[in-house]
Amino acid sequence: METRLPIAVPGLRLGILASADKDIVSYIKKNIPIWNINAIAEFFMQIIGKYKSEYMDSCEKVRKERVRFYSELSSLSFLRVLPSQSNYFMCELIRDTFTSTELAERLISGYNILIKDCSAKKGINGKNYIRIALKKKEENKFLIRSLRAIYDKNGQTVKKLYINNINKSEL
Repeated sequence: METRLPIAVPGLRLGILASADKDIVSYIKKNIPIWNINAIAEFFMQIIGKYKSEYMDSCEKVRKERVRFYSELSSLSFLRVLPSQSNYFMCELIRDTFTSTELAERLISGYNILIKDCSAKKGINGKNYIRIALKKKEENKFLIRSLRAIYDKNGQTVKKLYINNINKSEL
């Protein structure tokens, strides 16, 4: 099992394996090469303890926003949102209005929002799944507005707001 820190350090990958099953641990030690970490990762591990308070605050903020964002995503009738303890949500499109590829294209071209189209991923078997990253509250609200606008049956036009120019009063 890998545990990821909510403190984002691009390119830094650290993980642990924890198991009470001694056979699994023994097998892994014998058969899987140790992944060396680079100097940056090693330095990060040395200093992270100094920032425990900030780390815990970050964890709590991420947890609260994940709960709030999950609730908002789940309120969208065209999505089935899988519960998550990570920094992203896997969602299945449950209406035939758009494929996951079409939705990803509309979000990037019309709203400058990038989501992951997972329809070609192994194990998805061509179903319409997308992966949505957990971001800051304002950005998550903007995504919800954008999704609602795309699926709006009344054809109302909604301004194309770009993520760097969000007017918070419009969210």
